[in-house]
Amino acid sequence: MTLRFFPDGSEETCGYSNTTNALTFTTSSVPIQNHCFNFADLFGGNTSRGLVNRTSNSRNHQPDIAWQLQNIDTFDPQANYSGILYRQSVYNPLDERYEAGSYAYRRINVYGGLNCTELDRKGENLLDWYGFNCWSEGEGSCGTLPYSIASFYVMPGSFEDEGQQHGKCLVFAQLGAATRYQLPRVVMGGLVGVLLSTWLAW
Repeated sequence: MTLRFFPDGSEETCGYSNTTNALTFTTSSVPIQNHCFNFADLFGGNTSRGLVNRTSNSRNHQPDIAWQLQNIDTFDPQANYSGILYRQSVYNPLDERYEAGSYAYRRINVYGGLNCTELDRKGENLLDWYGFNCWSEGEGSCGTLPYSIASFYVMPGSFEDEGQQHGKCLVFAQLGAATRYQLPRVVMGGLVGVLLSTWLAW
């Protein structure tokens, strides 16, 4: 799974093969529990890889999430990183469960507030968050959020219990407090048709 992030005014061309210079977060781990990454702490740190260990829950004593970063030397703490590319795919899928538009192993929620909260950085307003949990097309999907990304969750997906799901998986689905009384909107990607009530508990 790959996430790439772009500042306002970026000249990067959307698409996985055209964005190799972007800030990039990757993981091949399937998490057991939710883990929140604060954007500035992650890319502004001094390491390009790390482990999230949950000893009591780890499979065979392996880390819950092993992650890697690219291009951290280009991180600008003053920039507004509102663009994102999401790509989660299986090479040569064996059946339709692994094809684009089906529930994936991981779910990503993106927030404008620190610590994966809906409260903005000033603590004054609630912001929508954006959800992603589909297998992607090969080049992934890009979108622009209405705020600078402050944090994101890496979460277990719905693959194993997809029979319990309602509607379709999420690609840039706008959800959260500001849309609580209206249907969620899709920023980009024609794969999404989701019922809001399914996701309010997240």
